[in-house]
Amino acid sequence: MNYEDRWPMLNLRKEAMRIRIYINLAARTIIDHRAFETVSIIVILLNSLTLASEDPTSDETTPTAQFIDDVFLMLYSVEMFLKIVGMGFIFGKGAYLRDSWNILDFVIVGSAYLTIVNDLLATEEEGGDQPEGLSLNSLRAFRVLRPLRAITTIKGLRVLVLAVLSALPLLKETMVVLIFFFLIFAIAATQLLTGALKQRCVSEITGIAHEDDMICGGRE
Repeated sequence: MNYEDRWPMLNLRKEAMRIRIYINLAARTIIDHRAFETVSIIVILLNSLTLASEDPTSDETTPTAQFIDDVFLMLYSVEMFLKIVGMGFIFGKGAYLRDSWNILDFVIVGSAYLTIVNDLLATEEEGGDQPEGLSLNSLRAFRVLRPLRAITTIKGLRVLVLAVLSALPLLKETMVVLIFFFLIFAIAATQLLTGALKQRCVSEITGIAHEDDMICGGRE
């Protein structure tokens, strides 16, 4: 029985398939190596330190901070690319987007690229003003979620978080009792301390009321 191929260039397609399999195996070997997990954890820790050192009151991003953020974005993109190549994207049992934690990683990295595209579109406008209704700067807030990538990197931490989340429904009665006690003490404190600091001027350093300060009517 002779095999008839309906598609041309059978040998070329076999070679392309063989190369793709080698690339997938190489990516899988990299992401399964312990050094890959160690490097990922170090990158997450360094990124967490840089996020904690930023000034939250500043509206402008310095060139140095922007360069550091771009470097971390590149490292996260390489990690995501290796996982997609080694595990598959959507189809397949162990595909990348089959895991809910990987979906979180994909959203975090994708939102960073959306802000880059938005900035490029803004610079093309006259005077560099951002088009009305196209403000995506709020997506930069997704950067604070980057430390959560440690959950996907450290397998033991993922198991611990899943165990805590699965135990929450069993603690609902305990939470109701705690809320009840908190409410009781809140009502008692409100009744006992209501008006205690009304029309009082206190020192910002010691918290002691001013004896001779008549501005707030403390003596009255």
